[in-house]
Amino acid sequence: MNTKRFITVASALAVSLALPLGGAVKASEFFAAQSQGGAASADLIVKVENIDKTEGQLRIGLYDSETGFEDDRELRGQTVPVTGSTMRIIFDDLPVGRYAIKVFHDQDTDGSLDKDFMGIPSEPYGFSNNASDPFSAPEWKETRFALPRGQMTQSIDLG
Repeated sequence: MNTKRFITVASALAVSLALPLGGAVKASEFFAAQSQGGAASADLIVKVENIDKTEGQLRIGLYDSETGFEDDRELRGQTVPVTGSTMRIIFDDLPVGRYAIKVFHDQDTDGSLDKDFMGIPSEPYGFSNNASDPFSAPEWKETRFALPRGQMTQSIDLG
C-alpha cells in the first residue's frame, strides 16, 4: 500500500473512531470544520442580541457533547454583567469541533433561571442556532454547530 493511500485510510479511520455514536455530526459539518488543516484551535464569539434590560448578568454555557448538554455539564461557562442591548462574549482557544450554547439573562443575579408556577422560564433565554421548541428546551441536534479553525460568531436572539 502506498504511503499516501495509507494516510488517507488511516485519517478516515481516525475520524470514524473519534466521532461518538450518539448524535453523530454530519460528515459535511465535520469536514467543513477541518477544512483548514489538522488539529487547530478556534475562537468563538457569542453575540447575544435584543437584551431588554441593562441589568443583571448573562450566564452562558458552552457544551461539547450531547450528554453534557442534556445534563447541564458545560465544557466552559461565563457569567458577565449586562452593559448593553447587545453583548459579545469570547470563548478562546477551543479545539475545532462540535458545540452548542445555552444562555439566559439572569436579571435578578440569583444564579438560576427563574420559572413561573408552571415551570415556564420567566427570564429571557436562548440557544445556539436560535433553536427553539414551543413545549420544551431544544435538543442537542438542533443547537449544535461545527466550529472551524480560526474565528466564528454565533448570534443568539433573546427577543
